Amino acid sequence: MTKPVFDDEFKQGVVDYVNQHPEESKISIAKKFGIADSTIHKWVRAASKNGNKIES
Repeated sequence: MTKPVFDDEFKQGVVDYVNQHPEESKISIAKKFGIADSTIHKWVRAASKNGNKIES
């Protein structure tokens, strides 16, 4: 099974959603977007080091 590849626009959309909905758990957001919650944690952490922007 291959690992899915997400483009930067999708990643940024997820990061923005997380930041705009702090009351919602990352687990429920992950289910909503069909990705692992650990992936969301990784993207949010990476974006927070770069002004909340996903970098290629």
